[in-house]
Amino acid sequence: MNTGLFLLSWTPVVLLTVLAVFLRCSALELSIYGFFFALVLAVGFYETPLTVGLLAAWDGVLTTLPLLLVIVAGILLSSLLMATGSLTRIVEWFKGGAGDALGRNMLITFGVGNFMEGTGVIAEPVVAPMLHAAGVSPTGAAALSIIGYAGLMTLELAGIIITVLALVTGLPVRDLGLAAAWLSIPATLLMALSVPFFLPKGTGGGRGLAAALAVGLVLGFTALGAATFVGLPVSGSLAGLAVILAVVLCGSGRLSFRGGILRDLAPFLFLIVCLFSVNSIPFLKSLTFERLSIRVHLIPVHTITFRPFFSAYLYIFLACLIATGLQRVPGDRLRSIFRAAFQKGGRAFAAMGLFGAMGQVISYTGYLPGFENLDSAHNIPWIISQGLVRFTGEFYPVFVPFLGWVGTFLTGYGVASLMLFSQLQVQAASLLGTSGIWLAAALAVGSSIGSISSPFKIALATPMVGAVGKEGDILRATIPLGIAASFLVGLVVWLFA
Repeated sequence: MNTGLFLLSWTPVVLLTVLAVFLRCSALELSIYGFFFALVLAVGFYETPLTVGLLAAWDGVLTTLPLLLVIVAGILLSSLLMATGSLTRIVEWFKGGAGDALGRNMLITFGVGNFMEGTGVIAEPVVAPMLHAAGVSPTGAAALSIIGYAGLMTLELAGIIITVLALVTGLPVRDLGLAAAWLSIPATLLMALSVPFFLPKGTGGGRGLAAALAVGLVLGFTALGAATFVGLPVSGSLAGLAVILAVVLCGSGRLSFRGGILRDLAPFLFLIVCLFSVNSIPFLKSLTFERLSIRVHLIPVHTITFRPFFSAYLYIFLACLIATGLQRVPGDRLRSIFRAAFQKGGRAFAAMGLFGAMGQVISYTGYLPGFENLDSAHNIPWIISQGLVRFTGEFYPVFVPFLGWVGTFLTGYGVASLMLFSQLQVQAASLLGTSGIWLAAALAVGSSIGSISSPFKIALATPMVGAVGKEGDILRATIPLGIAASFLVGLVVWLFA
């Protein structure tokens, strides 16, 4: 393996980090610089034909399209609910159950966030504006909307992440899920302990860290218990519900459903019912996930599958219609709200599309014209993964979650990180004489942690709270946190697996 190419493979990570942390570039600026840098790197140094790079970029945009639609739908819904006062009333309702500002923010961050991610609902469009309405700063709300679920994300999205991991590695899905559940506990605890630093000063006083630790323990061990005795697909959502219940019981002990709160909650209840149904009812899941799907082959080695009746964006758009009817929004005001929402979401839409393009350009470096053959010696993911095995030796397990973090940082997708690096873990385990299940699970947990440091994910949250352009400020805090959490999980694997 070429040492120079190995070092060069890390330059996209270094570039984005420098631009975000030191120059405080916005998500749109990061995506523009990152995309063109990745394209030049692929063509100029990794012998990738320009046509391959450009086709990979278009494939990345189309692959990202469902999430782009979620952005648009989520911004429309949050803008509508904020303009009508629904979000404020919901936050006040949570306040009545949680007891104080600290409990309310913990309930929203960890309870609502994990319940939604567990049922397949992308949390940022809902959690970020709720936290902002609860008094958290725009940057803090955007960061916490991701931090709340990142430690546990491997077990969420109705179990799809572990399913993909099992398909790619050929390892038993249950064993992978239980290993990931154990490794998610230290990740979740560190995420929880970071929360007070993103809240307004004085929130909770000296109780902040203790409360965060308690919430992290409830979340992590409930998910482990649910994965062991109930089932992987519902472990994340049950853990979120456990946090909501625990916070309410420690607060006022009650949630009143009077005063029209059900009308304000109706769009979210609709979302939860629809997405839980298509993820949990076998007939509906088969119908919406497989039969009512559209497959596109822009490049021969990758199939893009659109599932409009399974994905969140359709139901978020329908939730907008429900909210419009229930809140009786006049036509003129509705047009004004939606016009402002589209203006707010334009930069995020463009940024996330370019991040998707950048990720695919990096993924397909080294492919020959027509994508018929791959020169692995010029493929960035292969070079990074093989280089780590070579240079770290017996300490390689410490670096595996960080490898997952890198994959998510560059591509924006935890699943993409697994596609890039998970098969390597089976090979590395054989060479090192360790467990492939624990290495693969560590990679998955690291890729989930990577969400908090992903410009892609942060670009999804910032438009919801008016923090567009402040992505660099968020990344200055979340990049070190993500790296630290990754190495903590890696240390646990090295010591105990």
